[in-house]
Amino acid sequence: MSVLALDTDVLVNWAHAGAGRHREARRLIERELAGATSRLALTASVVLEFLHVVTDTRRFDMPLSMDEAAEVASEIWNSPDVDRIPAAPRVVPRTLELLRRHRLGRKRIHDTALAATLESAGVRRLATWNPGDFEVFGFLELVGG
Repeated sequence: MSVLALDTDVLVNWAHAGAGRHREARRLIERELAGATSRLALTASVVLEFLHVVTDTRRFDMPLSMDEAAEVASEIWNSPDVDRIPAAPRVVPRTLELLRRHRLGRKRIHDTALAATLESAGVRRLATWNPGDFEVFGFLELVGG
């Protein structure tokens, strides 16, 4: 079974028709799900950041309302094609370890916590348009960037 986790940027582009890489994200996810043994994975933090981004009037000419965004997030989170990855108890200590080891600053906390969460769940593949944010984590295979 091949599991592909989604970074927020890919999820936003997949879900919001006004996003710059909407078609590219759609193709990436459709291609992934076309494989009989492929699944998608999401963390709670990615879904919550998705809500923040798609409702932002500074990022989109036509942002989603919170009700619309919550409906989309609920549909995605509850999709039978998606594995929901909980934050394990060891994610915080591992995030702190990775931040120190790689000398990462405050703007890297969310991405580092996402990497630690995926590592804890045994998910090694991540779809992202920002590979530079994750290249330092050698345990992740980056897709899409």
